[in-house]
Amino acid sequence: MEEVLARPAVKRVRAAIEANALPGEIKILSETAKTAIDAARGLGIEVGQIASSLVFKLPDGSPLLVITSGRHRIDTKAVARELGVSELARADAEWVKIVSGFSVGGVPPKAFVSRQFYADLAGIRGIHASPKKPKEKKVA
Repeated sequence: MEEVLARPAVKRVRAAIEANALPGEIKILSETAKTAIDAARGLGIEVGQIASSLVFKLPDGSPLLVITSGRHRIDTKAVARELGVSELARADAEWVKIVSGFSVGGVPPKAFVSRQFYADLAGIRGIHASPKKPKEKKVA
């Protein structure tokens, strides 16, 4: 477990939490959390308390981080209308890693490199931003 806490991405999140005096702590789940439901189950909370962080590409090529409750799905057309852009493009895993510094499934709502931000978290208490447990690399 300590090796997970020593990873650069985890250190960046911890630094962002401390720099912004945010409450909470980093928790490592014993099982992989591929979905918000898995993460909620692992933390013993409701799926609506999980913050899902999704990265999209704006028409000008810049990244957009959309954060929503784990129980919601993103209506990309509605978000595009709200932002006054033509569309939101899906971002591939490599591009997400380049622009955010985090792998898909592990993008936190803090320590992200983009200036663009949209959130759908109004009225939600006890939010848990819980990226999935990193995959173990096997050495042959």
